[in-house]
Amino acid sequence: MVSFLLIISFLLHFITLVAIFQLLKKGQQLENTANSAELTAALERSLEEIKAENDRLQALMTNHKASSVEQKNQKEESQQPAEQVPAHQPESKEADADVDRLLGDAPGYELEASLESRVMQLHAKGLTIEEIAKALDCGKTEAELIIRLYDE
Repeated sequence: MVSFLLIISFLLHFITLVAIFQLLKKGQQLENTANSAELTAALERSLEEIKAENDRLQALMTNHKASSVEQKNQKEESQQPAEQVPAHQPESKEADADVDRLLGDAPGYELEASLESRVMQLHAKGLTIEEIAKALDCGKTEAELIIRLYDE
């Protein structure tokens, strides 16, 4: 009778240990899922910020090009007979300085393409992820992540 009780006790202990192991395993899976969801959300926020900054830069460049065209037209008009009057003054010097700084035309500034843009340029040329990582001296995973983010 004692041996029967010992066998039942061992079986119950074994079943309990298996259940605890399964619960731990599911807990780790839920934690990993939560971490990946947080990472995805953080990357999406970062991507939205980058897109907003790109839109702002594009608007500044468009304004700068428009003012350059207006200045060119004014120069052409000033070379014509003196009876014509220029339309209006170009944009403020502060806006031009801001655009020059962003475009890298201001003294002391260098314009350097971001890693993301360089990865996407090389990807558009048809290079593999390994070749891109080697050319830009970055990780394969990083290059692949950038490509996946921007190819959506």
